[in-house]
Amino acid sequence: MSTGYLFGPKFESGQGTSKGQYFQIARVKSIVMGPNIIAGSGPTGTVTNLPDPDYTSPRDIGKIRYELLYSQYSTSKSKEVSEPAYPIWYFVKQYPLINEIVLIIVGPSVKLNDGSTKQQYYYMPAYGMWNNPNHNAFPNMDEWADYLNNFANKPEYSGNSTTNRTLPLGRTFQENAKVKDLQPFEGDTIIQARFGQSIRFGSTVSVLKRFNTWSNNSTDNNGDPITIITNSQGNRNIKESDKFNPVVEDINKDGSSIYLTSTQEINLVDLNNFPLASFGVGINPIIQQVVEVQRKPISDEIISAQSQDKNTIG
Repeated sequence: MSTGYLFGPKFESGQGTSKGQYFQIARVKSIVMGPNIIAGSGPTGTVTNLPDPDYTSPRDIGKIRYELLYSQYSTSKSKEVSEPAYPIWYFVKQYPLINEIVLIIVGPSVKLNDGSTKQQYYYMPAYGMWNNPNHNAFPNMDEWADYLNNFANKPEYSGNSTTNRTLPLGRTFQENAKVKDLQPFEGDTIIQARFGQSIRFGSTVSVLKRFNTWSNNSTDNNGDPITIITNSQGNRNIKESDKFNPVVEDINKDGSSIYLTSTQEINLVDLNNFPLASFGVGINPIIQQVVEVQRKPISDEIISAQSQDKNTIG
């Protein structure tokens, strides 16, 4: 790992000149979300809306300012480096929060054709410091102490600055301790958002039936695919000692869910009382009905279509 800051394709170190890709670890100090800075409500309950000096065009959305860590050029409290960094991925967007830790690398800029030194900085998604989908912030402790001593004068952060001494994570974003990590099973692909939404590309895990809600059918085969889309994790009544443990989706407790099954059976505890508030209607008791459907007439080389018609009509 390098101990300096790279400003071009060559890096001067104590061992001489080295070539290659170097990186730095940094703590996010600010992020551009649009042409204006929309701050959370302060003591008066007002919302500020000021021009963001870091915004020059829509391309700047996602641009961050940061302080360096683990470097001989490490910045002091509240001092960002002069060069901003941009998100390296365009097809998946989860911008970091203030005080999350990211990896900074060098890459080409839009002025690449003007010369090999025309580069800019990019950042990777935030490190999973706490392995939690809601946030993974880790503050500068000196700055955190200063914030605690002066938090009443900092209304620009989310929450009420006169009563809420929570770690600043953004201008509007607030921590939600109820959002839990999902329990993975071997082979799963899981996408989790910060607010309790998730998509699981999973399967039946027949040997772990009691650990999830979709592997209870005795006819299921291990590995049968299932896709679960969840919006809002429901209350799990988790003990204080288990509050950091991951959870598993439960259609009877979660908010809105879509289960795309193959062979699985999903158990609805009480369908007649299943919440349908989003539809604005109730539900009538379900009565199983058997509807007899007459077979469609068929024909082959032995029985003609005409004969079939006569038999059906008659």
